Amino acid sequence: MENKLLSLFQSRVQDSGGWCEVVVSQEKVFSTLREKYAFDKDKVVLSGRVTRELNITGFPCIDIDTVKTGERRELLVNAKLGLTLCDGLIAETGTVVLLNHPSETRELSLLPECHVVIAVSGQLYESLDVCFSKIKNMYTSGSMPSITLVSGPSKTADIEKTIVVGVHGPREFGVIIIDENDPVS
Repeated sequence: MENKLLSLFQSRVQDSGGWCEVVVSQEKVFSTLREKYAFDKDKVVLSGRVTRELNITGFPCIDIDTVKTGERRELLVNAKLGLTLCDGLIAETGTVVLLNHPSETRELSLLPECHVVIAVSGQLYESLDVCFSKIKNMYTSGSMPSITLVSGPSKTADIEKTIVVGVHGPREFGVIIIDENDPVS
């Protein structure tokens, strides 16, 4: 079942104008990023959450948590790539679910030219209902954080149905999934 969900998710992400790669380890995440992007260190910004949860040794980037609050927006507007983790992947729509985390500012997924999400295969759900049920169970006491749903690069269309990409957010969107079920990882 999971291979079908993974294939469906990849297909839906591609249908929406994004890309999706499956890797077998954290190390492969960063080699995939190096293959796709050759940006200077000050053009790649990631969240403190990525820094804490993944081994980023040797990858040229800036942790948003190390930047003064007043300087963050300008850094993100000029960034080429924003890296975030996610809280769920929806196979039927190719959608990424991002919960509001203190060390993962929402602007990190909205302002850089490219947004890449790093996920694990265990975060893949068949539908939005199943994913939201899991999230709701995590927040039984108190209110849930805000949720952002991302389904491909930013795009809009005018009255003549001319589609323009990257108007209100990233021009490029990608997902790298670490396959927890792969026997090599």
